[in-house]
Amino acid sequence: MKRWRAELVSTGAELLSGRSVNTHAQYLGTVLGRLGIELMRDTTIRDDGPTIQAVVAAAAQRVELVFVTGGLGPTNDDVTRDALAAYLGRRVVMDDASLAVLRERMQQIGRAMTPARERQALIVEGAHVLPNPVGAAPGEIIHQNGVYFIVLPGPPVEFRALMESAVVPWLQEQVHGTVALRERVLLTHGLGEGDIVHRFEQADFPPAGIVTAFCAGVGRVEVRLHPADATVPDDALDQAAATAAALLGAAVYATQRVELEELIGQRLRDLGWTIATAESCTGGLIGSRLTSVPGSSDYVAGGIVAYADAVKHELLGVDAALLRSEGAVSAAVAEAMAVGVRQRLGADVGVSVTGIAGPGGGSADKPVGLVFSAVALPDQVEVFRDQFPGTRETVREAACRALLMRAWQALRGR
Repeated sequence: MKRWRAELVSTGAELLSGRSVNTHAQYLGTVLGRLGIELMRDTTIRDDGPTIQAVVAAAAQRVELVFVTGGLGPTNDDVTRDALAAYLGRRVVMDDASLAVLRERMQQIGRAMTPARERQALIVEGAHVLPNPVGAAPGEIIHQNGVYFIVLPGPPVEFRALMESAVVPWLQEQVHGTVALRERVLLTHGLGEGDIVHRFEQADFPPAGIVTAFCAGVGRVEVRLHPADATVPDDALDQAAATAAALLGAAVYATQRVELEELIGQRLRDLGWTIATAESCTGGLIGSRLTSVPGSSDYVAGGIVAYADAVKHELLGVDAALLRSEGAVSAAVAEAMAVGVRQRLGADVGVSVTGIAGPGGGSADKPVGLVFSAVALPDQVEVFRDQFPGTRETVREAACRALLMRAWQALRGR
């Protein structure tokens, strides 16, 4: 049995100029990994026909699946389909079914069907057309010389919708019987990569036949364990994962790829509890993360973004004298915010964050990056003090993640 390999070619000047963040590789790597397909390379290039042809041709020499995204719209710089057709020696033709769908959609939203819009229904001759459930241009699958070229729109919502509705089901049929990609995953919080590596080295880990890999993010490190080759049995991989978990102890918060907000939501459902948020320096990030989970209205009571001291006092009930004596960025105020939002919104759990995200506003006693947070449960309140380095954005993100981790740890013990 073989293992299929894939490469991703993303086109678009906006991806190279910094105007847009390209998230396709992260999503695609996750989806393909579940199918046992290895994403070998991610290349981002400008909207230029010769460049597209050269990069796609090189990818086709290395892998069986070449994903090409972007450049399928109505403007003059949308040249992907023309470049692919020229490389493959095929024509660009109108797909009547896609054109009919496009015309109907334009009529429904009251827009004229212009020649420019019609361009979005063009395809490479002989392509298998993938209807776009949320956008205009369809996707395409083209098979030539043993390579599948999977052509998808660039906007993330369209890319993902087509992957889920058409590409993944097609891939599941194609890769049946291939070698699965085996791995075990540990998600950790509170330890850096260097700390984890040190613990592993002290214990002479990993054992022979097991390979480790790491992926660090804000406030977390993902540890991945892979077998070195197909001869390593699953039970050896399981034993290695158990050993790694024991070495890392309480730092491990999950053994699968899952977000903290999902873990929190599931635990709140299990307990039949609700949660409320009070945020100062994070400005609603925590509430946004919690409510990003479908069905979160079952357990999120609400939230209050309380930047000004007056709002902390009037809406959260923080004592004005306490604000004057301790300052808004303090353990006492963080505790009062968590208790206050829990009481005011009638929730079982209240969480709060207050800090100095910077770049200004710090002092010798309270430097930039100082953050206090609190988790108020029905019978106890825990307060935390952190000093986060970095920019305003990284301080806010780190504070958000740290608070979610503390909330998860408190709920997990119930």
